Amino acid sequence: MKRIAVLGSCATRDNFNSIFNANYKKKFECVLMQNQSSIISMASKKRENPVVPEDNFSEYDEWCVRSDFTKEFFDHLARLQPDTIIVDLFADAHFGVLEIEPGEYVSNNRWKLWRTAYYKEALKDKAAELSIDKDREQYMELWKKSWNTVLEKLKKASPKSRIILHQIRNVKEYYNFDDNRFDIASSGKVKNINVDYYNEMLDEMHAYIKKTDKTIKMIDLFGNKQEFLSFDEHPWGLFYVHYTMDYYPMFMNKLIAIEKDRSWFRVFKKKRGVVSE
Repeated sequence: MKRIAVLGSCATRDNFNSIFNANYKKKFECVLMQNQSSIISMASKKRENPVVPEDNFSEYDEWCVRSDFTKEFFDHLARLQPDTIIVDLFADAHFGVLEIEPGEYVSNNRWKLWRTAYYKEALKDKAAELSIDKDREQYMELWKKSWNTVLEKLKKASPKSRIILHQIRNVKEYYNFDDNRFDIASSGKVKNINVDYYNEMLDEMHAYIKKTDKTIKMIDLFGNKQEFLSFDEHPWGLFYVHYTMDYYPMFMNKLIAIEKDRSWFRVFKKKRGVVSE
């Protein structure tokens, strides 16, 4: 069984949930998750957990905010040494970051961080916001430097782990309960975004990652112009990266193919005396 760590979002983590892939536990165990954290935040220094009891957070919500501040993912990664680390860039497209001191950032998570007293008292209308919506060039310049830092941290913490980039995209349409198709951005059910622009930015970030390290494998289910939509009855509700249920088995098949290829290639190299145990 392969042990998986996820640095990304539900778009990746859902593939290791029996709701979406009923038999995934036969081959994989998800041992670690960093949820909805920007790469820029993960490259920044550790900070204390800002969540206090008065915030009345669930354990899950507290963990989401805490881990973004403490960067504890890297400590857990060093301890767990998973076989594979899967990365997606949801937070960099949808959230961006807050500069809470010069050159130091946290993810600007509107669903979690904004509900804390710390945000309301210390960050709201005070900390500088940086996102693909506000300043594309500045964001990308900082993001590229941050990815280089994060990649180095990943390799230092767990040098034998394979890194896979999950090339997520935002889908434009969704099925309603009657299987009719509607536009997501104008639905009034989620934040209205420029889907094409967000995907353009994701493409730019994905291309940079490919360029920085040729050993990183890719899972891209949109590359062959496969069409996916979202749908009203998704377990977590309608959203741009909450895909129809056919997406998740296809992702799993791609991941299994990558892992099989890796296993075969190592056996081949061992037989030729190229690698040792």
